[in-house]
Amino acid sequence: MAAQRRKILDLDRSLVSALPGGCSTCCFWETTGAGSPGTCPASEGKESWVSRVLEGGFSPGKLIMSDNVSLGYVQFAPAGMVPRLSSMLYPVPTDGSIYITCVYVVPELRGRGLGRLLLDSVSRTLHRSRARVLETHGLSRDRSAPPGPAGFFEEYGFRVVKGHLEAPLMRLDLRSLAPLQESIQSLLERLPLPSLAGGAFPRTEPR
Repeated sequence: MAAQRRKILDLDRSLVSALPGGCSTCCFWETTGAGSPGTCPASEGKESWVSRVLEGGFSPGKLIMSDNVSLGYVQFAPAGMVPRLSSMLYPVPTDGSIYITCVYVVPELRGRGLGRLLLDSVSRTLHRSRARVLETHGLSRDRSAPPGPAGFFEEYGFRVVKGHLEAPLMRLDLRSLAPLQESIQSLLERLPLPSLAGGAFPRTEPR
């Protein structure tokens, strides 16, 4: 049996259609108006927001693929470029922080380390760019919705900085992270993952 060809990619317009689950058509974080996750405005899709962030010299996501099947995805951007944050009732992220809007892993691969590896890739990229703070809202009730469950982020090292019953604001000080001893690609190749066919999976919590 041929070895799986795994890779982790920086998000650009050409990769939006390859995002797993409903991520490719979800514009909840990219818009401020009423609507539910999974619906993009008729006038523009997720690609438009990705292009705007890229114009600022920032790739807003990491995508893990194996043999052209999408396995997991994390989306993040400077908090000022996440429109939904301005209309939410949750604690407001810190000025200048990088905000994680979503961590997604396909259901068949939960509990195998892909979610943590996505965060490893983000934190390493941001550390090189001299970013200091990574923030998100960890969900304590609806664990299946983005950004992701509070426990998942806490296990990685995020700490609550602004309390909230449903979605406390959590922060990771990037300067506190120990350097990885291996490359992200090497870590990805060593993960024991089964082969998957097809690229469309329902939304679920990350692991």
